[in-house]
Amino acid sequence: MKIELYMVPEDEKGRLIKEFLIKNNLPFKEIITDDINLLNKARQARLNIKKSLLKVTYSHSIHIIGYNEFDLNQLLEHIEKYKPKIKTDF
Repeated sequence: MKIELYMVPEDEKGRLIKEFLIKNNLPFKEIITDDINLLNKARQARLNIKKSLLKVTYSHSIHIIGYNEFDLNQLLEHIEKYKPKIKTDF
């Protein structure tokens, strides 16, 4: 499993995602960007506005756009239940 945070500098929700990951001791790679094309590529779909997003790659990709506490808690529950190996060597 690989966790990547695409952080838009002025997006407050991105800071909340980062705090959630740190609080729950989840290793992640942080990519700070203001480039909507990079965000679109990471999400594999078009965004209308620049928003931080979390990309989780396991057997497929899961994208969490902005700070969504329900989705983040679901991710945490999944990790606790299945205990996948999380890559730390980016």
